[in-house]
Amino acid sequence: MKLSQVSFEYILVVGIALLIIVPGAMLFYNYSIKSGDELTRSRIDMVGNEIMDSVEKVYYIGENSWETIKVDVPDSVRRIYVLNNYELVIEYESYVGTSEAVFFSDINMTTPYPQGSISDEVHAGLNIIKITSLGYYVLINETR
Repeated sequence: MKLSQVSFEYILVVGIALLIIVPGAMLFYNYSIKSGDELTRSRIDMVGNEIMDSVEKVYYIGENSWETIKVDVPDSVRRIYVLNNYELVIEYESYVGTSEAVFFSDINMTTPYPQGSISDEVHAGLNIIKITSLGYYVLINETR
């Protein structure tokens, strides 16, 4: 009788410990995933704002002005492109699926690649982007 009571108490203690540890681990895991996504989104916002600031700067300086910027693109970015000549779109993967960060402009923008991409292949890490004013529009492309 005494031996079965010890076994039952042991199982009870282990069960209570698991009831506390498992939900705590799940909460921590979800928090770390969301924190990583927030950090990525913040870096993407910095990249988009830096490109848009340079677009405005070279456009208002005038024709044939250009600026080269260095941006650190996160691993989750799948594509950077110009949509309808007035929107810069950065497409990236997040924990909920594919997301887009859109940056609007009053300045006509274009790229030399098909479908408005700023390069032939987007890659994570350091990207050198040249932004050139061509009078009535601004050309955005990645240089190597």
